[in-house]
Amino acid sequence: QVCWPHAPPPSYRARARVVPRRCRQLAAMVKRKRHSKKVDMSGKEFKFEKKRGKMVLTELQQIIKTTKELEAEIRTLKDAKREATKSKGRRRRQPAPIEERKALDDRPLDAGTRMDRKARLTVKAAKKEAREALKERRRLLKEEKERQGAEEVDVAKTLGSDFFANADEA
Repeated sequence: QVCWPHAPPPSYRARARVVPRRCRQLAAMVKRKRHSKKVDMSGKEFKFEKKRGKMVLTELQQIIKTTKELEAEIRTLKDAKREATKSKGRRRRQPAPIEERKALDDRPLDAGTRMDRKARLTVKAAKKEAREALKERRRLLKEEKERQGAEEVDVAKTLGSDFFANADEA
């Protein structure tokens, strides 16, 4: 800290404050607090072992669950996961909700399916009768045409003798 008896000189105020890189790194470093990171050693057993020539304190592993119990737990977890996946798929396949529902009397019924069927059958029978009548009419017209085509006509009698007389003169 620099103390001046009065205000700092103008050159000092005008200059931007520059901090050296080394000082910036030191300012960024903070002392880590280690006191809350101690190992909880209560209720555990330890033993000294030599690892790579050094004495190391290692915790004795205690078997809490048997292998069968662990496998059973893994199996139940896998089943639960499978069920969750299936459930998610079912939820995704749900149709989108209907935004505007139709009124109850949107398409009302007069009589029902049985009466509808009866009406359809009557219309079908009427169409069948109309088709048969048309078929019969065509058959009669065809017979009349064939009868008229088979009939022999005397041309001279029908057209008259004067018709042929005029043709000879011309």
